[in-house]
Amino acid sequence: MAKSIYQSDLIFNMNSRLFINALEGVTEEHAKERISGHNNPLNWLASHTVWARYNICAMLGKPAAKNPYDGMFENFKPFSSEYQYSTVVEIKIEWEKATSLLKEASMAVGEEHLAADCPWKSPIGDSTFGGTIAFLAQHESYEIGQMAFLKKYFTREAMKY
Repeated sequence: MAKSIYQSDLIFNMNSRLFINALEGVTEEHAKERISGHNNPLNWLASHTVWARYNICAMLGKPAAKNPYDGMFENFKPFSSEYQYSTVVEIKIEWEKATSLLKEASMAVGEEHLAADCPWKSPIGDSTFGGTIAFLAQHESYEIGQMAFLKKYFTREAMKY
């Protein structure tokens, strides 16, 4: 593994577990419910997080054969009540696939690629692939935190580390 991705990889590994823990005990009804008219439901957050993880794999040079959420979140597309989002079971299956691919991608990526300029500019001030990946590790953590909040709201149980 390239030394410069090691810390981001630690966060991704922890997030792999926390994502599943944030869905523990969540029903399909919970996953679809919005707690207000301006909040995303849990199934939107979880699907978006999986979509982003697949995109991280592509940035690391290991794109998925098919990202099942292509077209759903590009260009900051918001929640739409007209769209049928995946079930919790389907989301977990895709998360496991994306996680496996991310492990492969993290092990295979080289320092040269991570130091190269990334076409997508993250807001952290480091425009390399490595910097963008570090930002996306933080963004993934933020989304899992939102999922954990909703899990506690619906199930009355906190997400476990």
